[in-house]
Amino acid sequence: MLKKNRLIIILLLMGFSQALLAQESILKSYTDSTRIKEYCFYPSTLRMLNLAQSDEFNDLVTNIEKLLIYTLDSTAAADKSYRSMLNEYQATGFEELATMTGGKTNLQIYGKDTQVNELTGIIRTEEDVYAFYLLGDIDWVKIPAMIQNFNESDVLNIFSLKNR
Repeated sequence: MLKKNRLIIILLLMGFSQALLAQESILKSYTDSTRIKEYCFYPSTLRMLNLAQSDEFNDLVTNIEKLLIYTLDSTAAADKSYRSMLNEYQATGFEELATMTGGKTNLQIYGKDTQVNELTGIIRTEEDVYAFYLLGDIDWVKIPAMIQNFNESDVLNIFSLKNR
């Protein structure tokens, strides 16, 4: 009887994780042909980027289960093919949460409020385009105070790391 209960629990957990992976797969499928670099972070690796050991930063990343960041190639920027990826997310129930256009940086964020919050989006700068997927919770209220106290040397800039 105990083995059957364990098997049922394992199957249920696998079923829940498949639903989460399905959302992530939209981004992974799109970036298979458009990515230059890929970064994957969990709370422990995000805390390693915190060179100043800021408690505010550590608190902010505690409830993040996974963060994927992809640097996209120039064709993604030129033809704006990432819009089709964002449309796929909307078709699965993601809603537009924020859009910022103009200036040197453009940003689009879409989210889905489920048992575990999910965010995805595109960040365009003058030089690069980034796509991201975040699984977990962020305390948005803490971000402005953290930015005010932010120094460049406090956090490791992963985008400045060179290929080896």
